[in-house]
Amino acid sequence: MFKKIRENEGVLKFKELWQNKKTHDIMVLCLWLAFIFIVILFARSMNSSTSYSEEKKVLGLSDISSYDFTYKIDDKEFIGQYYDDSIMFYKDNKRYYYNKNLYLIDDNVSMINNYDLSVLKINLNMIDQLISGITPSEINGTKQYIVSLDKFINLYEIDTDIDLSKSTLYNIPISIYYNMDDITKVTLDLTSYYSLKTGISGNYVLTMNLYNINNILDFRKAYDKLLEVK
Repeated sequence: MFKKIRENEGVLKFKELWQNKKTHDIMVLCLWLAFIFIVILFARSMNSSTSYSEEKKVLGLSDISSYDFTYKIDDKEFIGQYYDDSIMFYKDNKRYYYNKNLYLIDDNVSMINNYDLSVLKINLNMIDQLISGITPSEINGTKQYIVSLDKFINLYEIDTDIDLSKSTLYNIPISIYYNMDDITKVTLDLTSYYSLKTGISGNYVLTMNLYNINNILDFRKAYDKLLEVK
């Protein structure tokens, strides 16, 4: 077989050209150019892979500063936007702005009363603090964290009349759902919290659906101007 290769016309012609000084130099130059071309293609391929990897970086809770949301718990539902600890949401076809206090955004600015909106304090920043240091269990791409109820109460309520010695016996399960490495939903089972607080048993699961993560325009400036004249 090797004899046939050595006697191949193409091989013989290559040897002839290689041994000729003029064509030898040209062939060496061509081989170098081919080598450099391959190296450039390889480098571009590596850079492209790196850029794609960076673009597809998996976001953690601390990386998320804005999002559209729906909150659902019991018979209540809120639809709105979150931006850097401020919330704009809709209720009864009216728009509200949440920033430390709750204000009705209309032709006038006034506080909203007689409606429990405390659940809006639960955002991804708070959840990030709650699950910090906890190793989750993972099932089908969903991560579940078991947070002690006393830790939740200390973050959720500034002043509380709940007996915190009892709260150490209960937990708040928090589940984070993913789709292609993107966070799409978070649930908090607040049953033990409401049971301890009200003495009434029931099933209270807060469901937070998230959309357009880190793609929300800053809506705070226009609303803050309204609050300045209040």
